[in-house]
Amino acid sequence: MIPEFFNHILNYESLSVVGMAKNVGKTVCLRALLNHYAAPDKASQIAVTSIGMDGESTDSLLKTAKPELNFYPGMWVQTSERHYALRRLTAEIVDISRENTACGRLVTARVLTPGKLILSGFAHTQGLRKYIAQMHALGVRTAIIDGALSRMSLASPFVSRAMILCTGAALSKNIGDLVRKTQLQYTLMNLPVFSEKVSEDLAELKGGVYGIDTKGEVHNLHVPSLLQADKHLEKMEPYFRAGCKLYVAGLLNDAFLRFLTGRNPRPDVVVSDFSKLFVSRQVFDAFTRSGSRLCVLQQPEILGVCVNPFSPEGYTLDSSELRGRMSEALGCEVYDILI
Repeated sequence: MIPEFFNHILNYESLSVVGMAKNVGKTVCLRALLNHYAAPDKASQIAVTSIGMDGESTDSLLKTAKPELNFYPGMWVQTSERHYALRRLTAEIVDISRENTACGRLVTARVLTPGKLILSGFAHTQGLRKYIAQMHALGVRTAIIDGALSRMSLASPFVSRAMILCTGAALSKNIGDLVRKTQLQYTLMNLPVFSEKVSEDLAELKGGVYGIDTKGEVHNLHVPSLLQADKHLEKMEPYFRAGCKLYVAGLLNDAFLRFLTGRNPRPDVVVSDFSKLFVSRQVFDAFTRSGSRLCVLQQPEILGVCVNPFSPEGYTLDSSELRGRMSEALGCEVYDILI
């Protein structure tokens, strides 16, 4: 089933295709997307790279068969020297990076004849932003990043504005459990945006806990680590009241939310984006149940959700039931690319 949202990706300057685990259908989704844009007038509008490695015929860990990626004339690709040398297509090189990766420098090229290629690119946010800017300078409308939630910061909306989320049986063999795990991730990706005027200032902060008072002014509370939060309670207590917030400039985990949940009143909490959240459903629900809010500075636009009912371990979930229950839980249409 070709998702309807495939027709709209050119409206976005950057797009990440991310999977909640290995073998949940991310490569199948990306391959279908590339095939959808095979026509010359469309192909020239997109570029593709990967934060890891994708497009190989065999999974490097599980040794199982994987779908390869097809590229078409006009498409732009960025991959390592090692994988560019293994290409099964003709392309014109337009740039070779000065920066080295584990697989050599990165080659940016335009595809001339259809064929297959293994993708591997930058594995840090600065490099991905550079890739997006470079592609736009070449006239590309949408720079696509093949990503993974296991590298959460690289799926951040500060890197890529739009996202396709892939999930599936490899994450859980139980439909109910799979739906619950995906629903939590989808909820965290759609948290309300903290849009006050200090948002840009907060985005520049690299670590620690900050208080935001009722006037919107930001104060460094000099709490160096969430692990030491209980030792700095007196610094945070002035912000445990209506109209105040705490900004966590870094990762937010269950332990800190539990610490705040035990306070009355408790503050709203702001983080950079969903990629900084490592929280469970139970703790998240306990924190928000009494009206406390968890907010983000930026939120990705999730264009669609795709599911893979097949697991490399050999079991298969019912696609129709999975899509139906997932769609009901998320409140959006859910697609199985292979039906």
